[in-house]
Amino acid sequence: MRFTILGVLLLASATALPQESQLAADFRHEHQDLADSCGKGLKGFMACAQTLFTDHPLHIAVGSIAPQNGFGAGLAFVTHYTPNEKWRLSWDFDAIGSSNASWRAGGYMKIIHTPPIQIVPVVVATTPGSKPPKSKLAVHQYTVFNLYAQGIGLNKLFYYGEGPNTTPAGQSVFSEQQAIVGGSGIVPVFQPLALALYGEINGRFVTIGSPQNQGAPPIGTLYDNATAPGLATQPGFAQFGEGIRMNPNFFHDHLQLNYQFTFQQFVAPSNSTYSFRRWTADFGHVFPLYGKTPPGPRAFNGPDQCATAPGGKCPPISYSINRQGAIGIRVLLTESIADAGSVVPFYFQPTLGGSDINGGSYLASYNDYRFRAPNLLLIRESFEHSIWGPFGVNFVADQGKVALTRGNVNFSNLTHSFAGGFTIRAGGLPVVYFLFAWGGGESSHNIVSADTSLLGGSARPSLF
Repeated sequence: MRFTILGVLLLASATALPQESQLAADFRHEHQDLADSCGKGLKGFMACAQTLFTDHPLHIAVGSIAPQNGFGAGLAFVTHYTPNEKWRLSWDFDAIGSSNASWRAGGYMKIIHTPPIQIVPVVVATTPGSKPPKSKLAVHQYTVFNLYAQGIGLNKLFYYGEGPNTTPAGQSVFSEQQAIVGGSGIVPVFQPLALALYGEINGRFVTIGSPQNQGAPPIGTLYDNATAPGLATQPGFAQFGEGIRMNPNFFHDHLQLNYQFTFQQFVAPSNSTYSFRRWTADFGHVFPLYGKTPPGPRAFNGPDQCATAPGGKCPPISYSINRQGAIGIRVLLTESIADAGSVVPFYFQPTLGGSDINGGSYLASYNDYRFRAPNLLLIRESFEHSIWGPFGVNFVADQGKVALTRGNVNFSNLTHSFAGGFTIRAGGLPVVYFLFAWGGGESSHNIVSADTSLLGGSARPSLF
């Protein structure tokens, strides 16, 4: 009887205590994850690393900032709120710095529409004594709205002049600070083709500097406002964008299309000389060798999240030989339109060579930012395959060119480059690349980089 009375009193006292908040519960679960995963051999070490670098609400943030600006490290804070069954809100806050004093900090909010997903039964043949047929979730797109504010400071970027005929001797260095405040939305409109509408509105504020002692002449000593449009002054921009996205699968998941078309308007209210428009068509074709590919960005995740479904967990780290690989073919076309008397600022022009300011690697055997112009054409063939656990091989062949006028965007005189090496895809950790790039006649070099977001995390706002 005495123990019964004690149990009742403990139960009553527990219900009388204030309820644990969601944030406190998340911290408690993260603490328990660390206690369960750390210090238990190789698998324990990797699981511990995954918890430290991907768990929420607080984890270590790592990744490349931008080429020539080093590898960054810092902290990320992730939390969420679910007001009802149809909506989910999440927030990411992160800040990292690198060894050359470059930095990035931002806050990212996701508003995700999460209606119930229809369960579709899988029809399979059964035999006496076998398990009943399984069910699976139908392929589903989510309506996602984004709000964000991001600042970045980059102390070393290269400029070689505009156009396809620049030379390595024209290398100069500049610094850039950019603040982006805005929002975007993705709204599915036709599920069978995974077709969605896209829109964005941003305020962009750029400051360009001419730094000393960075291994190359400062940009102001080699170029002026005529040869580097926008060097003299950098007005604030209101930037709008509209587009469509289509990501269907065909032939039992043996062909995946990643098609995007975007039209953007960059409006400089204080100086219309720098106002322009730009359209981008991106046609990606993926041929999974075994019906599945490494996961790409997921719209419902923030850049510091790697869940496989809204509210879910990051994928586990593999420790076995597995069959996963794909062949890819991509065609990327960008063209800019400026009215008479207007120009496209050089810091908003796309680049080829090494990696661009967003971390995308194109014509990797050339120096970073090697070719820059308002118009661009890129063709890419790629192959990636897993080897064991998180390790895989990757090979890429690029052909591309930049052009000062839209009429010169064609398939003649394309520059080429090749890259091959290893990748690490460890659970939700940022993908790491170890590549050797060659071809093109100017240089060859080793590349070590890490994605700017977790594996499966959405991309950060583009810097151009």
